[in-house]
Amino acid sequence: MSILYLLDSDISVHKEGKRLIIKKKKKAIQQIHIFKLSQVIVIGYITLTNHVIRTLLSEGIDTVFMTKKGKYLGRLQSPKSKNIFLRKIQFQQFDNSSFILKTAKAIVSGKLRNQRALLQRIQRSSKRDLGFSKVIAELKRLVDKCKFAKDLDELRGYEGIAAAMYFPAWGKGLKVENIKFSNRNRRPPKDPVNALLSLGYTLLLNNVISILELVGLDPYIGTLHTLEYGRPSLALDLMEEWRPILIDSLVLSVFNLGVISIDDFTKNVQEEDDNISDSIGAVYLKDCGWRKYITQFERKMSTEITFHLTKQRMTYRNAIEQQIRHFVKYIKGETSEYISTPFK
Repeated sequence: MSILYLLDSDISVHKEGKRLIIKKKKKAIQQIHIFKLSQVIVIGYITLTNHVIRTLLSEGIDTVFMTKKGKYLGRLQSPKSKNIFLRKIQFQQFDNSSFILKTAKAIVSGKLRNQRALLQRIQRSSKRDLGFSKVIAELKRLVDKCKFAKDLDELRGYEGIAAAMYFPAWGKGLKVENIKFSNRNRRPPKDPVNALLSLGYTLLLNNVISILELVGLDPYIGTLHTLEYGRPSLALDLMEEWRPILIDSLVLSVFNLGVISIDDFTKNVQEEDDNISDSIGAVYLKDCGWRKYITQFERKMSTEITFHLTKQRMTYRNAIEQQIRHFVKYIKGETSEYISTPFK
């Protein structure tokens, strides 16, 4: 199964028989068999005919809409994934404050352990001492403190302290002179590194939401992330442990290997629905940069690893699905602990 990214301007998508035909200025430039598709990601202003939309819905093909700035807009999704019985269990469990705190502790601990592991990997691959020892030790201490957090506010405090130490240290892994990073910023991103981090997290979030819908969980009610209108809190929860493993490591590699350069970015892009203030000083990928980044993101997601719970070899994308299915067993009471994914 494959994911179809639609990015170019002046693109329209049509259906002919059992294929989707992608046209640019009325000329066919690509075709793909519908049965091969697992997801369609529409980036920017792309035209889908009514026939195509009906087909995507009837075939249960998750269709995601994003802006060229990487903002998630929404998705087309058929009702095939709605498992009300599982969601009923989810709602009951997430109404239990002890269960919520226990789950959030596992999520934050997993994220911090993977941040620590990535810093250790960066240090090992460096020819000089990056001064990570204090941060690495402090991250371990915070993981231990998470176990004894009395409430979510205390737990989120540890997560915030970790982020304040982690990102400046992580940025020292950049080996490109004209790419600078001091700390995390977003909405909008103010430099190329933050632009790629934000975009990568959004792509990862899309994958997690899609799998949650597939297994029948409600992505909008979570544990660590608070309830907020339109916020996919559970998806944000369950992507936390994957951020260092997949996106943080990917961003370092695309810059350090020269796959993406400063020339792939532009500033002050404004789209129809933007506030002018949201575009001032913002940095975003050009179309050429988008294509490079998507290629590398998909390559990363297709990399095989040994999944920690089954010891089987599988891609990262499949590992995320198996991890979420483990979470389903956890909320159904079939396993007593949620075991986060370790970065190895």
